Amino acid sequence: MTQIKTKSLSKGIIAIFVSLIFFLPLASAHCPLCTVATVMGVGVTRAWGLDDALVGIFVGGMIASSALWLNNVLTKKGLKGNNYLKSISLIVAVFVLTLWTFSLAGLFGPANVYRIFGIERITLGAISGTIVSFAAFFASNEIKKVNRGKVLFNYQTMILTFGALILNVLLFWVVFK
Repeated sequence: MTQIKTKSLSKGIIAIFVSLIFFLPLASAHCPLCTVATVMGVGVTRAWGLDDALVGIFVGGMIASSALWLNNVLTKKGLKGNNYLKSISLIVAVFVLTLWTFSLAGLFGPANVYRIFGIERITLGAISGTIVSFAAFFASNEIKKVNRGKVLFNYQTMILTFGALILNVLLFWVVFK
């Protein structure tokens, strides 16, 4: 009985979050293209049957991208405060919600033998991907500051982020294969 209540509650919470999407402005994102491309990266790696740690890296990229996008939406709506602290807080919140969803979907748990250092492979990959994506985003911002607010090339942030994620995947593939 409690399992049915938990599933109903989970579906209700997810429905509320999905319905909130309709109230967001259409074109005030951190980089909706980045978010969509990261989600596609997760889909492609799953379709190719790659290791969960590698998929997790792209999940981490999606987490960071979504949190930074949400931070920009909230800032444009008038939410004040330390931008760095807001970004970190949103990344933690999106990360926890993502892991909770993975748990509800049965992607990991005590019976899962797919672990690295005792941590679920997809979770370790997501942690790594989140850190790398966040670092690439801030590296791109530092490049803009040095260059007086201008990018060095078109789609600089997206290219730096995906380049960093791909290098991260290659590192994981070599170390943990």
